[in-house]
Amino acid sequence: MEGDAAPTRRARAAVRCVTAELGVSTAADPAVRDGAEAAILIASELVTNAWRHAGGVMEMRLCWDDGVLTLEVDDHSATLPAVRPAAGRGAHGGYGLALVDHLADEWGAQCHPDGKTVWARCVLPPAG
Repeated sequence: MEGDAAPTRRARAAVRCVTAELGVSTAADPAVRDGAEAAILIASELVTNAWRHAGGVMEMRLCWDDGVLTLEVDDHSATLPAVRPAAGRGAHGGYGLALVDHLADEWGAQCHPDGKTVWARCVLPPAG
């Protein structure tokens, strides 16, 4: 991702658009809005990690099902991600997946013939 933040900007914009359409990002309840913001950060981190560590993003998908937003990012690497211990984080990174681990209700990764999919789920209470 060296010098090219456009994919990350597009990922954040896509999540903002979806959460706005669902009424989640503009909900009166701050907890609902916080969930939408968490989903935006998660998308940003997943896409950034795909660019930095896996040769770029093949595709990003957002799936909404009964109050759960699932973000999926496909990349070209078969190397599964792992949260770095706090001692391994520093000026050169290591915080992104720890942030995903903290913010997502659930996350994981699975390999496929062309690389892998890293996914995260966010339970977003109904707006209202």
